Amino acid sequence: MGENVLFTILWVLFSVLGEIGDRVLIHHNPMYYIVSNQGELALQAFNFILVVLTPIFVFVVLFLLFTMVRFHTKRGEMPPANRRFAVDNKAFVVVWVGGSIVINLLFFLHPTTSAMEQMFALDEPSANTHDLIVDVTARQWEWIFSYPQYGLTQTVNANGQDMLELPVNKPVEFVLRSYDPYHTYDQYADVIHSFWIPAFGIKEDVIPGETRYEYLTPTKITSFSVNPMVRVQCAEVCGPGHPWMEAPLKVVSQAQFAQWIKYEKSLANGAG
Repeated sequence: MGENVLFTILWVLFSVLGEIGDRVLIHHNPMYYIVSNQGELALQAFNFILVVLTPIFVFVVLFLLFTMVRFHTKRGEMPPANRRFAVDNKAFVVVWVGGSIVINLLFFLHPTTSAMEQMFALDEPSANTHDLIVDVTARQWEWIFSYPQYGLTQTVNANGQDMLELPVNKPVEFVLRSYDPYHTYDQYADVIHSFWIPAFGIKEDVIPGETRYEYLTPTKITSFSVNPMVRVQCAEVCGPGHPWMEAPLKVVSQAQFAQWIKYEKSLANGAG
């Protein structure tokens, strides 16, 4: 059996095994917990790149191992002429360089451009006319969630911890600030934080003096008690309290969300 044929058989075999491993990873990895439309776009892009690059990764690793064995010689010896590989092999250069260009162009068009086009569409004003608006304030070391459409300036759970609750299948507009607009202090007095919800597949820096926006739709009823990835976490080192700058998140039905809003209003009226 020729060496080229053997190499090709090994490449195909290990590539098939790698693709099977990719499917197992995609469908059974506990870190693949995404419950938003924007997160699904990012996850589909990652899965596509993973599947396409697996045969290329196998080829590179197998080729390195193959050449280590095929062209191995003792120290100080030159390999015979029939065991040398010419660096000016035109066919190899054309295939390798041409294939690299094609793969990079493919990834530029899909999933990069196609996914970004879909994400930009989520930001269009015409697509966000009936959004639930949630003001998110990051400050050392706390997340404050306000619902201006319901007159709620800060929502908390039964333990007094800041709480983010959202209705399933309802578009949400997050308005992100690194200062508290409902209190009187310098809006530039805080530091940079990062609004990260692992289960939503989003992470956005929150910068003092700037207002940033994120648009998405939760796609599954879930909560922090179901999966720890369903939480708001600061992903930018912001001081000694950074590791504990997190807040639980719940995605509930429309009816449950309406009940929760009533509960939060009763807490606000009682506190007032």
